[in-house]
Amino acid sequence: MECALELGCSILAASCLQVLLNELPECLNDEQVVRIFSSANKAQRLTMVGNASFSLYCLLSEVSMSTNPTSDVTVSFLEKLVESASDSRQNQLALHQLACTKFLRKDYPESERLFNAAFSAGHLYSIVGLARLASLRGNKHFALKLLDSVMSSRWPLGWMYQERALYLDGDNKLENLNKATELDPTLTYPYMFRAASLMKRQSVEAALMEINRILGFKLVLECLELRFCCYLALEDYRAALCDVQAILTLAPDYRMIGGRVAAKQLRMLVLENVEQWTAADCWMQLYDRWSSVDDIGSLSVIYQMLESDTAKGVLYFRQSLLLLRLNCPEAAMRSLQLAREHAASDHERLVYEGWILYDTGHCEEGLQKAEASIAIQRSFEAFFLKAYALADSSLDPSTSATVVSLLEDALRCPSDRLRKGQKLEYSCH
Repeated sequence: MECALELGCSILAASCLQVLLNELPECLNDEQVVRIFSSANKAQRLTMVGNASFSLYCLLSEVSMSTNPTSDVTVSFLEKLVESASDSRQNQLALHQLACTKFLRKDYPESERLFNAAFSAGHLYSIVGLARLASLRGNKHFALKLLDSVMSSRWPLGWMYQERALYLDGDNKLENLNKATELDPTLTYPYMFRAASLMKRQSVEAALMEINRILGFKLVLECLELRFCCYLALEDYRAALCDVQAILTLAPDYRMIGGRVAAKQLRMLVLENVEQWTAADCWMQLYDRWSSVDDIGSLSVIYQMLESDTAKGVLYFRQSLLLLRLNCPEAAMRSLQLAREHAASDHERLVYEGWILYDTGHCEEGLQKAEASIAIQRSFEAFFLKAYALADSSLDPSTSATVVSLLEDALRCPSDRLRKGQKLEYSCH
């Protein structure tokens, strides 16, 4: 890459960039790689990625933030993002992102300057950063004044009421949070606050109902943790075990109670109060929960089965399907990769490799894996993958008849009803 940038050779630079991007996030541990991206000037960025400089640094900064949002690497990529902005919208986003990182690093003066610049450029949400900085200085009244000025100048949104509630107490706080939920039911904090308030008043059942309102359509780790606490208070240890095992499926290293206790440790403590299931019990529970579309319950049962079941490849694959339905793509990809590692046969491994390729946008390659698997052994999973990949890789209207035929072939192959039911549901969507 250094040679390509020195010579201004865009073809060589593009080839090198492809290799580096394929090795994300690991390649960011290499100081030389970070230096190349962090020090590239405008001409070098043009050589490296043409007019897509902003997109490149969007990707690099997102990857770096997911690893360590306060690192020097993150800051350097975000600074390049600001430099790469070519229109007002890009400039707003870049300034706001850099302001957030500076805020997390407790560089409050620079953070305030950047939030002001982003807000002045038109990034409305940057007012939140300015309000929180005012609150940190002990000036809640000014924080409210900032939010009120935005709310009075346009139609208020849910997040505005949620932020406003942070600087209020008592009934006023609850009133604003209720309004936030009314305007935007997907906001998590209002449900958690109401549930926690109910628990403090010993209304555990009411708290459970409140937190279930959001878990019914949005899977959030913090909400699962709060429900886990509700179940402990009710001494419903089986339900508590279900939630902590779902948490561990999504985030194996998750820590609970303000980060003080590992979720794995709490799981072991709860297990002591729960009757152990046999393998047969687990399969019965999985069928029951799967058929009733209890996705969190299904995740929990699979987590338990993976501790002893030998057919780990199949279980990890089912786990990935559930995680996709719950809109957890990163965890789903991790499960697919584990399914591939634990595949019991070549034709099974090819299917999992095909799904990995399909889910990363390589439909043609996924289709080839499906055909290779079918050549070894006809299976429901391979035909279903082929149908899915074909449907997405071809624009020919006549392809639909072939897809239907492939799904019919899938149904004629041996498989348990659980897998068929789940996948046919996806095909209907």
